[in-house]
Amino acid sequence: MIRVLLCRHGETDWNRNHRLQGRSDISLASSGQRQAAITGGFVRAQNPLQGHVSSLVRTQQTFAQFGLDLQPRVWDELMEQNLGEWEGAYAADIRDREAEEFAGWRAGTYTPAGGETHQQLAERMLAAFCGIVRDTAQIEPTSSPDLSFEVRTAVAVSHGAALRVLLEHLGLIDRAQSIPLTPASVTVVDVPLTLGPVSSSLPKGGLDDGRSLDQESAQIAALTDEQIIAQSRLRVLNLSPELLNPAAESVAL
Repeated sequence: MIRVLLCRHGETDWNRNHRLQGRSDISLASSGQRQAAITGGFVRAQNPLQGHVSSLVRTQQTFAQFGLDLQPRVWDELMEQNLGEWEGAYAADIRDREAEEFAGWRAGTYTPAGGETHQQLAERMLAAFCGIVRDTAQIEPTSSPDLSFEVRTAVAVSHGAALRVLLEHLGLIDRAQSIPLTPASVTVVDVPLTLGPVSSSLPKGGLDDGRSLDQESAQIAALTDEQIIAQSRLRVLNLSPELLNPAAESVAL
């Protein structure tokens, strides 16, 4: 089985001030670095052997705080949605001035001038996720703190809107019914290599078919995007650093 830890970057000053960041390359605030360090404890316990970040610095700074001895792959495809002329604006100002358009953007039906459409964002995030899953063919399974068998684990740091759209198009959440992902939160997606139910009462969850590691690697590398999407399963949604450490400084959404 494959496990992908999908992390949102830690808080920036623009997050704190409710400014729309999009592709603007904003560094983490000190609070964001503390959040990422807390989340790093959970990430390290999962024993990932592969890392992935977007080409925006706030994801790379977040990954660095995880304390992993890994050099992450940098993906343009994991960047936040391009918000065009809205970038840098305060969300409340846009909502008050362009209420219908702002509501449409939140629903995925409106694109700010010069920005990236919901569909364009979904297509590149799905392509990146499927590529990350196939890349795990190159690593060995490692022990898991919550499973009785080893899994191939990767961690990817991306952005709030981008990750919500990805989860929506993987069929794992109803975007209209979900809240925004919190800074430095972790969402865990498991990808069994076979369809069907997983049973906690069976060895390896009932997923063991006697394949060798080399055979499993070959199967992973050959997975199509359609197979990966169909086989993705949500394990944990939006595990925030405030839940991992209730004494930590709380932040606004």
